[in-house]
Amino acid sequence: MTILVDIETRSRADLPEVGAYRYACDPSTEVLMMGVTEAEGDGARVYLWVNPKYENAGVKTDPEALKLLANATKVVAHNAPFEIAVLHKTGFEPYFGLDQWECTMAMARIAGLPESLEKCCEALRVPQGKDPKGKALIRFFSIPRDDGNFNEPTDFPDKWKEFCAYCRQDVSAELFLWSALQDFRLSGVNADTWQFTLRMNDLGVPVNVRALSNAQRILDEVNQSAGEEFRRLTGLNITQREAVRKWINAHGLPLDDMQAETLLELDTSKASHPDVARAVELYRQMSFAASKKVQAMLNWVCPDGRMHGVFKFYGTGTGRWSAGGPQMQNAKKPTPAMRPVVKAAYKAICDGASAGEIDAVYGNPVEVISSCIRQFVHATDEQMFDADYNAIEARIAVWLSGDDELLDEYRKGVDRYRAMAALIFNKSPTSVTSDERDLGKQAILGLSYGMGADKFRTSCDAKGMKITQELAERAKEAFRRRHHRMVAMWSELDLGMRRCISRMPSGPITKGISMRWHHPGDLPPYIALKLPSGRELWYRDPRLTRSPNGHRAELTYCGQLPMSTQWGQIKLYGAKMFENICQAMAADLMSHGAREAESQWMVPFALIHDQALAIQQVGQTADQFASALTKLPPWAAGLPLKAEAKLVPYYSK
Repeated sequence: MTILVDIETRSRADLPEVGAYRYACDPSTEVLMMGVTEAEGDGARVYLWVNPKYENAGVKTDPEALKLLANATKVVAHNAPFEIAVLHKTGFEPYFGLDQWECTMAMARIAGLPESLEKCCEALRVPQGKDPKGKALIRFFSIPRDDGNFNEPTDFPDKWKEFCAYCRQDVSAELFLWSALQDFRLSGVNADTWQFTLRMNDLGVPVNVRALSNAQRILDEVNQSAGEEFRRLTGLNITQREAVRKWINAHGLPLDDMQAETLLELDTSKASHPDVARAVELYRQMSFAASKKVQAMLNWVCPDGRMHGVFKFYGTGTGRWSAGGPQMQNAKKPTPAMRPVVKAAYKAICDGASAGEIDAVYGNPVEVISSCIRQFVHATDEQMFDADYNAIEARIAVWLSGDDELLDEYRKGVDRYRAMAALIFNKSPTSVTSDERDLGKQAILGLSYGMGADKFRTSCDAKGMKITQELAERAKEAFRRRHHRMVAMWSELDLGMRRCISRMPSGPITKGISMRWHHPGDLPPYIALKLPSGRELWYRDPRLTRSPNGHRAELTYCGQLPMSTQWGQIKLYGAKMFENICQAMAADLMSHGAREAESQWMVPFALIHDQALAIQQVGQTADQFASALTKLPPWAAGLPLKAEAKLVPYYSK
């Protein structure tokens, strides 16, 4: 029997600040109630389990809820990882294993819909979606008052009945989503990756709590002294971003925003007074984003010294993972000045150095800690494997294109970055310089997805590689000549989707890739792009829109707009589709490799971009870990996948 559940809890822990697992571990956390219904039912009744402590507040547990819980073989929730963490950590009975859970939020992500229950219901125009009164009721019963005590259900029986009704309504909304999104259920590769992600999050990311505490003490020391000086110079606190920007503008330095990149590029030599330059320097020093991760990691760490629940299944539209809380996916790399001394600086932090000692030996303590942020992922009593997939997307792109000559170069270990540079500069590979090879690398990694010369030049500039427009054009043309099969595939994908939107058969493309038009019930139409692994990428509400200038009609689909919380129509074209396929395949291969490592009794605990981390077990070697990660599934036969692994004391890059 499949049931849908939703729980309401209360805790003194701040859920957004500490994450689901740390919230669940807090001694003050308890389950107040749980709404339960049968997935196969008509939705007419949602039954309620009420914590026995609060049954005297006017609402008692429905006996039918106990029957459903006792007989359930599959449990569905919206944001199931939260229910899993809380029910497991609070000892709720009956116990449901990780393999029994599904998630309507995960289904919504796969379907290209907003992930929150409220927004997803709005997008699907659910007649009775999430009750907007719920937020006020949660604040009233689930969050302590200013005096640290909770509002007790027995003292507010009428509000408590409203809260119970709200819980029931949430389950009704989940049941609607469950029914509407059946085409997006977790199956095949998605189901395997979902279960692996649950296991990975349950295992957790080990961190050096002592070193983190020392780092936060150093940051507190710096921020106190720097903050006092900043206030003396400006009369403002560092948190007053807009006021600080206006103050800097008023003192001769034009500043459009307070982004880190903008501040770093600001020429303080033009300031009207030395105090202005000093204020900017202090602001830069105190606003290293990576240093804020220290407190986030301390907030998330559980009593076992691990951060649990960090990775989000299907966090991007192609199915790759994203991260919450400490945001391990965007952990800062060391600054160039810090790279030679990161190891020694991290040891000093571990040993309890003061802010003054760090400053005297290594420089700005905030920059030092920001550069060491990855090292805090550290199982202090164990060694770990750190494996890096070598050019995984570039290899996939060549394999998809069916270019046997380029595939052989990968198999033979040819330095393809050097070979690409040789084409761009029209010289022999042996005479290519280090800087020229860097450009060849940027060309292979950046031009596989249809990038033009202008954007390529901009991307090179962002990496500190200053090139001329003429050289950017040469690089683009050389890449496309060498990868003509790839360029042809961009056009094939573009044509396939246009035919699909026009309800014409698109036919198979290559390596098992195909497209189909699908209109699931009351949902908007989709184009389903089948990947070599068998799973499908879904493009919601695809359209062909005639451009205002009369050029060829543009392909668009509905999704979350880049760098925004808003949703709208997003431009799609053959090369972009090719990028989606390559990134999705990378996720599928990494999921398969991590599960293969598990099957060999290895313990992978993190997948960060193209890196995989695992705790070493007795007798295991780095080569064995790399071999497991690159074991190919049958659908990827012939792909020259490669990973390099090493044994390390802590995470680094």
